[in-house]
This record gives sequence, C-alpha cells and structure tokens, in this order.
Amino acid sequence: MGIATLIGGIGIFLLGMMLLTDTLKSLAGERLRRRLNQFAEGPVAGAMLGATMTTLFQSSTVTTLMTIGFVSAGLLTFVQALTLVIGANAGSATTGWIVALLGYNLDIRQLFLPLIGVGMALRLIDRRVKRIGMLFVGIGLIFVGIGTLQEAMRDVVTFSLNEWNAETPLHQLALLGTGLFMTAVLQSSTIGLVLTMTALATDTVSLTQACLLVLGQSAGTSLVVAIGSIGGWKSARRIVLAHVLIHGSILVIGWLTFPLLFGVVNGIADRLNWNELLRLALFHTSFHLLGVLTFLPFHEAFSRRLLTWIPSRAEKLTRFLDPNMSRIPAVALEAARRSLIEIERYLGNETRLLLEEGRKREDELQLVEKTLGDVRVFLSTIQLEEAKGRNDYGQHISLLHTIDHLERWLFVMREVEPDDVLRDTDFLVARQLVLHELELVDGLNHHTPPEESSRWKSASKQLAEYRKAHRAELLEEAATNQLEMESSIRKVQALLWLDRIGYHIWRATRHLIKPTVSSERFEVNLED
Repeated sequence: MGIATLIGGIGIFLLGMMLLTDTLKSLAGERLRRRLNQFAEGPVAGAMLGATMTTLFQSSTVTTLMTIGFVSAGLLTFVQALTLVIGANAGSATTGWIVALLGYNLDIRQLFLPLIGVGMALRLIDRRVKRIGMLFVGIGLIFVGIGTLQEAMRDVVTFSLNEWNAETPLHQLALLGTGLFMTAVLQSSTIGLVLTMTALATDTVSLTQACLLVLGQSAGTSLVVAIGSIGGWKSARRIVLAHVLIHGSILVIGWLTFPLLFGVVNGIADRLNWNELLRLALFHTSFHLLGVLTFLPFHEAFSRRLLTWIPSRAEKLTRFLDPNMSRIPAVALEAARRSLIEIERYLGNETRLLLEEGRKREDELQLVEKTLGDVRVFLSTIQLEEAKGRNDYGQHISLLHTIDHLERWLFVMREVEPDDVLRDTDFLVARQLVLHELELVDGLNHHTPPEESSRWKSASKQLAEYRKAHRAELLEEAATNQLEMESSIRKVQALLWLDRIGYHIWRATRHLIKPTVSSERFEVNLED
C-alpha cells in the first residue's frame, strides 16, 4: 500500500500543478499581468513578493512552482521570476519559527483539503469566480499531494544518528546528504524540518546534527520543483536550474562557513537565553538570508548566464522587445514589427508542416500565441505624442492589425484536424496557392519593400476566385444528388479553410510591410 500511496501522491501533486498552471493562463489578463509586474518591479520588490508568498503558503517549493506557472502563463519575465525564487528562501525561514514557537505537529492536508471544497463550490455556484475557484483547487491539490507523499514516506524516515560525530567533515557530509535525501523522499523541506525539530526535541539528534540536516534539506527541494516543472516551457527549466544552483550554492557556502555561522547563532541565542528549537530556527533563517544576500545583487548577470545555457524559442522570437525602448516610440514600434515578422515566419513553418505532412504541433502554436501576447503588451507600453509622431499612429495601428490577423490565422490552424487537410485531393491548386504564400513569407524581412505586398494579394485573390467557383460547383452537385451531402459539406469546409488561411497570411503581411499612414487612420480600407 505504501507504493500505491506514493504513486497516488505524485499523481495528485502533478494534477494540482497542471491545474494551477492552466488556471493561471486563463487568468492571464492585463490587470493581473500589471499587478504582478508592479509588485515585482525591482529585485528587492520581487524578493519581498517571493518571501511573502512563501510565508503565506509555508512552502518555498509551492512559491517556486507558482512562479513557474506565472512565467508559463506569460505573467512574469524570467528575470522577475528569478527574484521571486531568491526571495522565497527568506520566506521559508518563517516555518522554523512557527514550529519552534507553536509546536512541531503539522498536517498539511488538514490545512489545505478544505481549500479544494471551497474552490469547487466557487466553480459551481458562480461562473464569474469559477477560475478563482479552480485556482484554489489547484493549490489545494498540490498540498494534498505533498501530504499524501508525506504519509507514504513518513515511516521510512526513521533514523538514529548518535554515533555520527558532527565535528568531522565525513560525518558532516553524511548529515547533509541525509537531509537532502529526507526532502527528496518526503517531497517537502517543511516536513523534513518538522521531523528534525521533533528529533531535536526528543534528543534523537544534537543541535549540531540538526543544523546540518536542515541545511541539506533546503537543497532537496530542487527535486520537488523539477517534478513540478515536467512538461513546462524552457523558462520553467531555467527556473529549475536556477533553483538547483541557488540551493546548491547555499549548501556549499553553509557547509564551508558552518563553524563561523553556527558560532554566531549560538552567541546570539546565548544572550537571549533561547532553547535549542529556537537556535535551530535562527540557524535555518541565517543561511537562507545568506543565500538571498549572495544572489540578489547579481541576479541580472545570473539570469543572463541561465538564458545563455538554456535558450528559449519564445525569447528568440521576441528578442527585439526591450522595455526601455518604450520611451522612443519610433524605435519601439520597429522592434515590435521585427518581432512580428519573426513570429509570422514561425507560424508559416507550422502551417507548411500541417499542409505538407499533416502534422499539427500544439506546443508550437501555444508558443506563437504566447509571443503574440508579449508583443501586444509591449505595444501597450509605448507612449505616442500626437504632435511629434503622426506617422507613429499609423504604424501602431498597422501592428495591431497584424497581431489580429496572426491570431485569426492561428485560430483557423487550430480548428482543423491534420487528416482533414490532406484527405481531399480535389483542391491541390488551392493548397499550392497557400504554400506559395508561405514561401513568400520565408523571404520576409524588415527590408521587404511595401510594393511586395501585391504578391501576397495576388495569391489571395486567386484563392478567393477559386473558392467561389468550386464552392458553387460543390453545392450544385449536392443539390442534384451527384455528391453526398456530408461529403459536400466536408469539401466546402476544407476549401473555406484554405481560403481563410491565405487571406490572413496576405493581410498580416500587408500591414507589416505597408503601414497605414496618418491620412488613412480613419478611412475604411476596402481591402479588409
């Protein structure tokens, strides 16, 4: 039964994490994005937000997993997320004080199981708050999963370390490894800390041994975070790597400076006449704060190194977007235009893959959707001045048109099954016209002259004429019983699908390379 409970606990934990990420994506509106960016505006603010979240949830692991969800949903940048992860270390120190002051019996499931019921009630009672309800359910499932894992592994972690001398390096390493192992199997450094405090209170371990155990336990949370990020974006993997490096460094620094750190803690505790549990809580706080002070001042350089080690396709597509450019509208608009060119070419490759091989890669389509959202947010930060930039308004409007057509193109891509695209050979001409437009998109760049838009327009017009002629023929054949009604409908839908793809390719490209001029701003464009 222990193995079954363990497997079930992992499943509940992963289900909660997936539900949390999906809900955050659905809540990824402009207001939430602005709020999070406001709270995480600078490194100190981001670290404080991470510490606050950990204090509220009493788990740095959950804070890190939620941060992964924020990044996956596009609510935070990787640099902002890194400050939250760093700050979460400081917040996790509160656990030791709560345990030391209030006791060391903690059942996570008892605390968070009602949250699932409240969340489901919100989802069923009122549609307006159902997403908040599912957010509660996701958080509750994460903690219930962790609690189930604790139940499965609690009996395994029984130890007696009286024979281990905490003064020798070999035994110190063994204690650090034991602490890391405890967190790895219990899936929570919190419960590892609780068990260690219980052992200290019952004289199973000495204070020195307990300090080394909790130091090792802090590094073990990286495995929990790694499990929670399974199936995530590369940004999630970077956060996992950052978490591993931060906690690994804290482990090494804490061990190398252990005599000094332990001596300072005991000196302060002696003056305050604290018991051993409070001394352990103070030591737990000291090395976590040491980690914050070590990494926070250098978080930008650290993040750049991680970006180099694990490059992201999303960041490659939006690499031109620099928030500092928003003060110079002309430069910012050109940066957004170049990003949209990259995104259109990327979406063109996915469309060609669907037309030629019948392969539709949802992960890649999600990437396009996310990067389009990033460009839209970037455009919203540009401040245009009427007197200084009349043409900037036309460029801004054209870019919004481009995003609209790319999103419609993406929508059309998603509404068809790959088999339906290749099943019918009647429309090879229409398919070739779309592929011709995609070939033109391959050569698209920021130097493409405006008059080139006529090439896409010509192909789209041919598609429209082809669609009109063959649609009428298909309906006539259905009316005269020459063609089954179901087959006729399927053929018409396939033809309309190809025509819509071709149309949005043309319109997105036209707005990219032939921006609206100021005199056209309020005129109806008959081409639309």
